[in-house]
Amino acid sequence: MGLRRRLIVCGLVLAALLPCLRAHAADPVGCGAIVVPPGIGIGPSEDITSLNPLFVDSIYNEQAAWLLYPELVWVNRFHRIDWSRSLASAITSPDGGRTYQVTLRPWHWSDGVRLGSGDVAYALGLIRQLGETWPGFGGGGMPGIIQSLKVTDATHFTVVLTHRANAEWFIYNGLSQLTPLPRHAWAKYSIDALEQRQSSPAFFDIVDGPVKIVKLVVGQDAVFVPNPAYNGPKMHFRRLVFRFLEGDGVGLQLLESGDLDMANLPFSLWGAAAHLPGIYKVVMAPQENWYFISINFRNPAAAFFRDVRVRQAMADAINQLQLSALVYHGQGIEVYGPVPPEPPDFLSPSMKAGHYPVGYDVAKARALLASAGFAPGPDGIMVKDGKKLSFEFLIQSGDTASELATNLLDAQLRAAGIEIKVREMEFNQLIARIDGPPEGWESAYIYMNLSPYPSGEGLFRTGAFQNNGSYSDKKMDSLIDASVNTPGLDGLYAYEDYTSAQQPVVFVGGQKITVLASDRLHGVKAFLDPVGQYAPEQLYCTGVER
Repeated sequence: MGLRRRLIVCGLVLAALLPCLRAHAADPVGCGAIVVPPGIGIGPSEDITSLNPLFVDSIYNEQAAWLLYPELVWVNRFHRIDWSRSLASAITSPDGGRTYQVTLRPWHWSDGVRLGSGDVAYALGLIRQLGETWPGFGGGGMPGIIQSLKVTDATHFTVVLTHRANAEWFIYNGLSQLTPLPRHAWAKYSIDALEQRQSSPAFFDIVDGPVKIVKLVVGQDAVFVPNPAYNGPKMHFRRLVFRFLEGDGVGLQLLESGDLDMANLPFSLWGAAAHLPGIYKVVMAPQENWYFISINFRNPAAAFFRDVRVRQAMADAINQLQLSALVYHGQGIEVYGPVPPEPPDFLSPSMKAGHYPVGYDVAKARALLASAGFAPGPDGIMVKDGKKLSFEFLIQSGDTASELATNLLDAQLRAAGIEIKVREMEFNQLIARIDGPPEGWESAYIYMNLSPYPSGEGLFRTGAFQNNGSYSDKKMDSLIDASVNTPGLDGLYAYEDYTSAQQPVVFVGGQKITVLASDRLHGVKAFLDPVGQYAPEQLYCTGVER
């Protein structure tokens, strides 16, 4: 898009034609520093606080860690493995789901030591030591589903599971988490020592990804430089800087002044950014995530959440189309179940046909609450046994779009007799709150990035690592088990349909992110991936180096 804009400008007058042609004929290097905020193409910016794949617990930390330590398999937004970006060159399951034979690409650590199967086995050993404290625990069945990992040689290893599983699911959600780690450099450190060093750039001197980190100052920025020993494509910059921002408007201001090369277009400032000179828009494909109301089933102060009719009424009270139009400028995506509708690869037949158990219907919402024993109080808020249907509603501070969405949600829910009491807090504090004691929160408005294979073992299974609200349902557990253990998609479809009816969280929708980029920068859309991984080799510049 930036190239097309330049060609149009160049075509205006002959005097401008030759300089433009010379700029585009130049070797696509010379970016110097590329400066972006964390979360570019994903959502609001937040600080990077951890660089170790073993400990990352947010998308911002994951993005940074993946730049240093790429995953074993790279799954793109079309739910296919991109082998050109994966450390594995082949994965086969000769017995149809229990045994997996993996071949690694020829690859090296930045100190010249060859990356090998032993580095994968070492990573698995660390994950097992962490156990339930590992942030990825339970996703893809990991690590308990692995019976053994046998190293054949430097580039081949075999994983045997405790039982036969859906092979596509395990490769996407299980094997993908076995990120090779530098055993020769880290083996002398204990788990505690690794955790203590997770935000220390000096510790991460040996990497196998496209960049190395030279600076991390929480509240300021993280600075990466190309890894000269990287076995993949060449980088076209000297520094990649993630500048930590606070507030929607800051990114736009810094982009306009030339201090940023990319920024998410805040929905709250949509009109202001329409005609900024020297900047072009990139509309991203829908992300593999959804916004939702996380609800705490453990807190006795909000015991009404345990009644499925209350959760369904909340879903029926929310007008997602209105939310998209008024807050997201038509870039919102309706989501009523655990699998986003775009792309539709994993969407169940009933959902493809638009048949959801919930949907905007205020009369139905009020009828559901009446059947659950609620009646309108003097102020219109539903009451049961003298207790109002009212609860605390945590949101991330500094995100104007979330604030606007919350204002609208407040009005929509109130129309059905449901009251929310909004409280803002910084993102990391919010996450710590919902990970803390059960009495510490009632509900929160956040978003979830999904696993490459959108099953629910990490989300809604009893005791799952991302099941912050402690939802538990025997039928859900059974359906999830069937979806991950049985070949094919029928099990996943059944899980989707049941989850839409259960609303273990109240699904509020998704959105397309629009990224603004400086005219000097190219490859933006290829750099950003809706799954969350960055491809920095895709970025290049034309014109004068900064």
